[in-house]
Amino acid sequence: MVRASPYTRMKLQELKRRTRQIWEALNTWKGGVVLQPENFDKEVKGIGDRRYKKTWIKALARFKAAQLHRSCLDAWTLITISFNYHPDRWDYEYRYEIVDEFLLYPEGLELIKAGLEQIFSTDDFSHKEREDTYGFLKLLEGREAQHRGLSIAVGPQRAIAGTHATA
Repeated sequence: MVRASPYTRMKLQELKRRTRQIWEALNTWKGGVVLQPENFDKEVKGIGDRRYKKTWIKALARFKAAQLHRSCLDAWTLITISFNYHPDRWDYEYRYEIVDEFLLYPEGLELIKAGLEQIFSTDDFSHKEREDTYGFLKLLEGREAQHRGLSIAVGPQRAIAGTHATA
């Protein structure tokens, strides 16, 4: 018996509504509307056939990733807020698609790496704040399980005694 994933709950109409909301937020500038509503349909059509849920998932992920990229002021916020997915978040079921789209930006991976370095390699964050990155680390862990061989570290790395290189 095939069991349905607990994370495929969002119906197509809700997915379309959320996608439109993200697109509108992405295309609104500093409180002044610069929207051209006719462009929404054109952009979604450019992604795929609007009759299929997979097109709307891809559109949502692309627009959300663009929104996160444009609004990223500090790399550590990507880890602690933007990509710190928990099951109660509305976008939880699309977390992998959103991160994949974010990684298509030339500096996407570098921003994530910089955020991890800021959190785990400096004294600017408390132990509690580091523990609060659990959702992001679970995201990486789940992604590695899907794509074996990526060699992504899913936690703070500690040096093993006697392994430091000498100058």
